[in-house]
Amino acid sequence: MKTHESRVVVLAETPVIRAIITMAAPVILGMLVQVFYNMADTFFIGKLNDVNQLAASGISFPFFMLMMSFGMVIGVGTSSLVSRFLGMKKRNEAGEIVSLSIVLNVIVAAILTPILLIFLTQILHMLGAREETIEPTRSYLFPLICCSVITISNFSLGNIIRSEGAAFHAMTGMMLGAVTNIILDPIMIFTLKMEISGAAWATVIGNLVSVGYYLSCYAGKSLLRISFNRRIFRLDYLKGILSIGVPSGLNHVFIGMAIIITNNLASNYGAVALAALGVAQRINSLAILFLVGLATGCQPLVGYNYGAKNRKRLFSIIKTSMALAVISGLVLSVIFAIFSRYTIAIFSKNQEVIKHGTLMLRAMALSAPFVGVVMICMNSLQAMGKAIPSLILSAGRQGVFFIPTLFLFTRFFGLNGLIFSQPTVDIMISILAALLLRFVVKHDKNLITETSLP
Repeated sequence: MKTHESRVVVLAETPVIRAIITMAAPVILGMLVQVFYNMADTFFIGKLNDVNQLAASGISFPFFMLMMSFGMVIGVGTSSLVSRFLGMKKRNEAGEIVSLSIVLNVIVAAILTPILLIFLTQILHMLGAREETIEPTRSYLFPLICCSVITISNFSLGNIIRSEGAAFHAMTGMMLGAVTNIILDPIMIFTLKMEISGAAWATVIGNLVSVGYYLSCYAGKSLLRISFNRRIFRLDYLKGILSIGVPSGLNHVFIGMAIIITNNLASNYGAVALAALGVAQRINSLAILFLVGLATGCQPLVGYNYGAKNRKRLFSIIKTSMALAVISGLVLSVIFAIFSRYTIAIFSKNQEVIKHGTLMLRAMALSAPFVGVVMICMNSLQAMGKAIPSLILSAGRQGVFFIPTLFLFTRFFGLNGLIFSQPTVDIMISILAALLLRFVVKHDKNLITETSLP
């Protein structure tokens, strides 16, 4: 277990490549395990041999992303503030911010849960559920909505605890939840005959285990101390959290919206296309979350050194992480292109699902190197407190650019247009992201010192 001082050494002094590996490896491993337990849901649901329940699992995925967005607003915003405050040696204030974030998780869930339950039927139609897929989708979503405080807190606290350099504890929490979910899936789906709702309850219980572990870390393993007193309710803390958290949350909202629209368009091609799309999205999330894990692991390094005004180390971290993201993305693209048919076949024996899913997965995998660039740029901007540039990238990738492209390509090229919309947009956004980060860093007054002036 790292001491408090050794965590700060990793953020401030450890050689860059080793610091990135130290911070990012546990995050990547934790996220991959989390993907595996999401895939486990799909795998076990697929064993029911019911294409409608398999389709319902895919239809529900964007809702899960939307729930995640609320946790990310609080978690990423808090994480950015905490890492910068630690860089400025303001440990007490960082602890107060964490305390406020825990309260915010509960408040948001208390407001959100009754609203979602009241409008559940409308939500099902919005997600793209039709006729035979409506009831299994309802069965999957109901537990997630009732226990939204657990889901939101899981994603929020996982990000927050990582901000102080405790990447190992963040990974441990994710893995404990994942293992719990994987163990419970077959028990609840088959033994207890709960079918698709069993997968949802297994997810809820897994999230609860993670939340319990994260909270236990603040009882003695954390750099920070949490306390729920009046001092935590400060407007500047709340504004700081929301200014960075909202762009990050919007990124997940846009992802969810994009998947919803994609599912609705895919529903025109039948339940088979929906099922294939859902499976391909789950498998492709391995590559996406690997890259997200790399970028997220680097975020505390960027935030700490930005707060400490260590320009040389900050630039080295960004350049090195960018190179690692591109190389990793290329490797993942090749692997997915070769093994796409075999991986789709693991989840479904339906030949039409395999056929459509293979093409979908290969198309999605083309995006990996470009997604890596976007994620590094976006997380770096968030870590430095650059809300507007981060929002531009968040809104662009899955909203402003993607949704019009999706409709345009689908109109002219049908299902193939739907499949290849995302790679096309990711290429464009990666160029914009790199140029935007370069501009922001070059003109940031906080990084212009006497030694760096021409």
